[in-house]
Amino acid sequence: MWAFSFVSALALVLTTTQPQGAKPAGLTDGKDWTVVASKTDRINLKWIRASRFLMGSPGSEPGRKADEGPQRTVRITHSFWLGETPVTIGQWKAVMGTTVRQHLIDLIKDDTLHDFDGKKRTLRDFMGFRLESIDKVLANEDDKLPMYFVSWFDATEFCKQLTERERSSGRLPTGFEYTLPTEAQWEYACRAGTGTATYVGPLSELGRHAASLDKIAWYSGNSSDGYAGKGLGNPPAGPRAVGTKQPNRWGLQDMLGNIWEWCRDWYGPVNDGDVVDPLGPDTGTARVNRGGSWGSWAADERCANRAQNPPAEASAYRGFRVALSRALYH
Repeated sequence: MWAFSFVSALALVLTTTQPQGAKPAGLTDGKDWTVVASKTDRINLKWIRASRFLMGSPGSEPGRKADEGPQRTVRITHSFWLGETPVTIGQWKAVMGTTVRQHLIDLIKDDTLHDFDGKKRTLRDFMGFRLESIDKVLANEDDKLPMYFVSWFDATEFCKQLTERERSSGRLPTGFEYTLPTEAQWEYACRAGTGTATYVGPLSELGRHAASLDKIAWYSGNSSDGYAGKGLGNPPAGPRAVGTKQPNRWGLQDMLGNIWEWCRDWYGPVNDGDVVDPLGPDTGTARVNRGGSWGSWAADERCANRAQNPPAEASAYRGFRVALSRALYH
């Protein structure tokens, strides 16, 4: 299923964020990190300081679901780095060697049986995908769009490939790896020191449109605004170029809206009481994804909102963001 056709021009060069031509240095707390994936594609990661935060939502938050509580204090004991944006189609092509179209074709052709709702089925049967109707489920395919039609397995494979290549080249410090963020890391980074429903304040409108989201997120209320090219639904919409909305206070963009983002964790009830570096349940049937998407209503575009999907599921609404952290987390 996996297609890896790498060319030397796409070889990754890992550097810290510093003036062009400077000698690469090791990971340093307080400094961002950049993976140069090609001449035009860079994976920029923001440094996230270790601290503690209040995870989940209060019972009074509009749109709250029962699985977002109880609220609890979570301590993140190690600083980490998190992608400034979701992984783009261009970045995926540079690392994995396939376009979003070819990747979807590979998924449709794959005969692997996965557990979907207790039944063994192929992804194409579960999602209703067919090769002859591929254009009905594909939106735009530009390099600056978030990579979509990515299963949890696909996202973790990307992280694995990135880790192995950088480690073998000596550009990845010992004890670190590229991975999906844990659910706690994701929410901590999304909130960026805030405690409200979104990182710019509360959210009182929960339907298709909420004015307070327009400046920070692509979601159901605005994803069709000015949309051009090949779209899905009526009015036409789809994933939008990353980094075109207002970032949170830590410089992270598209944390809410545009594309759901897979997290490392199995989905399950949250721990009651204060916890340190939570990793989620040891087993499960669904993986967590966070942040809402271009097709989500306002209620999903909240920092504490949780979604669960079978890890083999892939859709036009789901992608991922890469983290760089100490291997002890995983």
